[in-house]
Amino acid sequence: MQKLKLLISLFIVGLSPVMAQDFVEPFTEFISDRECYVVTNDGETINGYLRGATQWRGFITRLRIRDENGKLHKFKAHQVQRFAIRPGAFAKLATLTEKSTSLRHIIKTDQNDILDREWIYFDAQAMPRRKNKIALLQLLNPGFDQHIKVYDHRNGSKSMPIGVQGIALVGGEERTYWVVKGDGKPMIVRKASFKKSFGYLFADEPDLISSQRRRPKFRNFAGHIQAYNELKYRSVVSQN
Repeated sequence: MQKLKLLISLFIVGLSPVMAQDFVEPFTEFISDRECYVVTNDGETINGYLRGATQWRGFITRLRIRDENGKLHKFKAHQVQRFAIRPGAFAKLATLTEKSTSLRHIIKTDQNDILDREWIYFDAQAMPRRKNKIALLQLLNPGFDQHIKVYDHRNGSKSMPIGVQGIALVGGEERTYWVVKGDGKPMIVRKASFKKSFGYLFADEPDLISSQRRRPKFRNFAGHIQAYNELKYRSVVSQN
């Protein structure tokens, strides 16, 4: 048991650069006429180009897509499982500019992740604290979202800029995410109360909980999810 706890701790804090995955940087802008696709609730995939999107408080609620045959399709968010769009040069530049709010944010931002991004993914989810409101939320952990999905909390809390002589040294970093575990409802995970959220999200893997010798860190959230996925995978393998 102690060996397993040690392995979990090492996995979280010592992921190699090859294995490690962090949350992708959320894109704040994208424009029409970009290649995209929609997966409907019936499982149908429609490929085409975005002709327009309606947003509510920064979240997509409607889409208009012209398919490869020239037919125009209109969707409400609740009719869609997933929407994905290829970001253009303008969207990438706008995102890089937004991530330049402080020196630390510039250093921490993976600029190659933004410049080389192939797709931006959105899933239809219920809006926290908004009864019966469905919107398309931007997925931040594609590739390791098997059990827990993390979404951009549009207009959520960010760290306060602190600078010297007009130059911001720190600030502008995410302090909240919208998170969905399994088929559950979205919840807001905050840096200030991450210990409580950590206990709730990973309660079904007690070894992950007990491996934390200190207070779990919000900045290691992505690593915790990867460790959780690994434990789930090993559990499935051991049963076969």
